[in-house]
Amino acid sequence: MSLAARMSGLFLAGMIFASLAGCHYYEDFRLKKTQADVQEERAELMRAYRECLQKYENDPRKSREYCSAYTQSLREIETRHESAR
Repeated sequence: MSLAARMSGLFLAGMIFASLAGCHYYEDFRLKKTQADVQEERAELMRAYRECLQKYENDPRKSREYCSAYTQSLREIETRHESAR
């Protein structure tokens, strides 16, 4: 086997190994990105929920009526997150 053929074989093997390592890092990135997105969505809902509670703090009946959608959404996020694990 010539030196050029060996070098091209080593180069090809190196490229394959490098691409496999990239797949692993990409999977880690996707997992971390998904977790960050879920936390960001949860934080936005909590902010909106607090604003809703402040808006209707003098009327508990309206508070329950109008702000319950936020608590339901937070529960759904938790359920989705738990089922994904």
